[in-house]
Amino acid sequence: MRYLIDTCVVLSALRSRRGASNALLRQAFEANLPVVVHFKLVAEYREVLLREEHLRATGLDAAAVDRFLAAYVGIADEISVHYLWRPNLPDENDNFVLEIAIAASPCTIVTHNIRDFRQGERRFAGVHVARPAEILTLRYR
Repeated sequence: MRYLIDTCVVLSALRSRRGASNALLRQAFEANLPVVVHFKLVAEYREVLLREEHLRATGLDAAAVDRFLAAYVGIADEISVHYLWRPNLPDENDNFVLEIAIAASPCTIVTHNIRDFRQGERRFAGVHVARPAEILTLRYR
């Protein structure tokens, strides 16, 4: 199983050293959690992390965000998406995340946005959705 870390989890992990999101990200950097990325997902991470309110909350600057993203890409498997499934999720901006997970299957999308990902009109074998705490509980019992 590989894991696609949604933007909300990355942001949560960087805003607070406490909690499951940060623990999950630490597991990824310690090579205990295989993660996947796609250039579009990294671009979204960067766009969100560089928002002024998030820079203030994380204490990072643009250079630190870029170093973090470079390190993250370095530990992740880059996924190529050769098709557009258009899974038709309630939030159109989440469709590309599901497409990456389909291409990386078997893959778990780790997100705080469970409801929108589970309400997709189509379900794909090999793609699961879970919160950070659920992943930590299941992996480290």
